[in-house]
Amino acid sequence: MTLDPATALRLTEALAATGVLLGSLEYLARPHALADTSLAGWSVLRLRHPRYATGTLGLALSRTVAYPRVLAVIAVRAAAAACLIPTGLHGAVHAALLTTVVVTTIALVLRGLGGGEGADQVLRITFCVLLLTAVHPTAATMRLALLFLALQACLAYFASGIHKLTSPVWLDGTGLTGVLRTRRYGHWRLGAALTAHPALARWASRGVSVAETLFPLVLIAPPSWLPAVLALGALFHLGCAVVMGLNCFVWAFTALYPAIAYVVLSR
Repeated sequence: MTLDPATALRLTEALAATGVLLGSLEYLARPHALADTSLAGWSVLRLRHPRYATGTLGLALSRTVAYPRVLAVIAVRAAAAACLIPTGLHGAVHAALLTTVVVTTIALVLRGLGGGEGADQVLRITFCVLLLTAVHPTAATMRLALLFLALQACLAYFASGIHKLTSPVWLDGTGLTGVLRTRRYGHWRLGAALTAHPALARWASRGVSVAETLFPLVLIAPPSWLPAVLALGALFHLGCAVVMGLNCFVWAFTALYPAIAYVVLSR
């Protein structure tokens, strides 16, 4: 079985664009959360750094991402992502849509919306790579882009796993139960159940940590292992979406799976 570079990049783009569209719609569904009366309002977030509050950059951001104009930026981002999902585009229109996603994403990061979570970082990297590839779409650049994205996925999993394996709170399971009992990412029923069974929490936490750390071995494992590894990874992110509400993680990380598949199947 083989996977050609163009198909792999197309799958990556469609999955990543779905993640961007979903994340944008989540913001648009709660516009009041971005108003100046909110902690996520520009009047608060612009105080993170003097250059965001004053000067040329501060003025430009205030005219672009202050409420309610930020809703237009998010809507444009959502529309560009939606256009990238159904069909494979090429040429100037394709590059323009990718540029729109990259520019609007950077604007939102500067405003302080997102950018700190793994899914946000992965999507930014993915779309920058897709844009660079679209600017010079040769066979060599497509292969290099897929190799980079596959290595990026492995690095993300490995770094997360190593962090957990060297963290006492993740080794003893209290990190997992602590996250599950938070208001933002928590699931009180599951968190309470794992708190009541510390041994189960401990081994669940260690199991995830080891699996993430060993994930890069997929690049050298037999190709027959690939479907099982990617299926387990997708189920893990789907579980995080259901339990913790991390919806974009499913799309951001599975968007890199076609790149992994291409690298493994083309060995």
